[in-house]
Amino acid sequence: MTEFERDAHAVLLPVAGALTAEPWLRDLVGRGTRAVLIGETRAEYVARAMTPERRATESAADFEAFTAELAGAAAEPLLFAVDQEPWGIARLHDLVPAFPAADVLRGLPDEEIAAAAAAVASAARALGVTVFLSPVLDVLSGENPWLTGRTLPFGHAEVGRIAAAFVTGVQGAGVLAVAKHFPGHPELVLDPALHDTTLDAAVPANLEPFRRVVAAGVRAVMTGPVVVPAIDPAEPASTSAATVGLLRRELGFAGLVVSDDLDTPATTRGRSLIGTVMAALDAGADLLLLPGGPELAGLAGRIAARASTDDPFAARLTEAAARVRKTAETFERGRAGWAMS
Repeated sequence: MTEFERDAHAVLLPVAGALTAEPWLRDLVGRGTRAVLIGETRAEYVARAMTPERRATESAADFEAFTAELAGAAAEPLLFAVDQEPWGIARLHDLVPAFPAADVLRGLPDEEIAAAAAAVASAARALGVTVFLSPVLDVLSGENPWLTGRTLPFGHAEVGRIAAAFVTGVQGAGVLAVAKHFPGHPELVLDPALHDTTLDAAVPANLEPFRRVVAAGVRAVMTGPVVVPAIDPAEPASTSAATVGLLRRELGFAGLVVSDDLDTPATTRGRSLIGTVMAALDAGADLLLLPGGPELAGLAGRIAARASTDDPFAARLTEAAARVRKTAETFERGRAGWAMS
């Protein structure tokens, strides 16, 4: 493999639909993919809860076996991510402690929030899970079918305070927190997973919660899936250089930028998946959330091919891959003495 091919695999975040190390997934991690998202079904995502069947049959041993097998097949340290939202989707269901409910969180001291978050993260690490795609920092001001049931019913300052404490606890226990969905999505009439929709230009995004978690040391931020006209009237947040630039320059964030799902209608906007992937990398995204499957090997090949003839893109790919690798090494499954440097 060439260095560009290794880098192209490193920036992929494929979704594993089951706790099974399928051949395509083993091949990807063997070629340098550094992160895997252990997903849920669309029905579970919409319900904001895992099914009774999953909760009754999916065990800690299943997670441990899956993460151990893939880690063994990987060429380098590997991250295992889940949607473990403290006020939303809980992919790990009854296998980890429950986070305090919203009515308990209001006014709860930061130290107690951090301790509760650390307990959840410690239990997750025991399963081999090393990344939470959370906390959700969007603060709703109106209708939003995409985020209903996944946000706190508080103002920006309180959401930021609680989220910062959550990040402190989670990362202190050795799990990477991925704050989302930058720059905030107060209102959306349609679900971006199903429709090409945008944020209303009259509704400003509010960056305060993101400022709080960046100040608290969050190591990763996920960009959103839709156009936010006040920042970039043409490109969705996950393919917007202006949005990533705002995060980097105005908020001073130097960590890992993770895209939202790159195959949703609101993000592709009629483009091919490979076109959307290239746009996300060009914009400054480091780790690309993608549906899993054998076709990802070909997609990585096309990324590498472009890098071999496009020097600015090659530099961008190298930068992104290096950031992913550094993060994976910091939060590696089973790592002893993982304290962040």
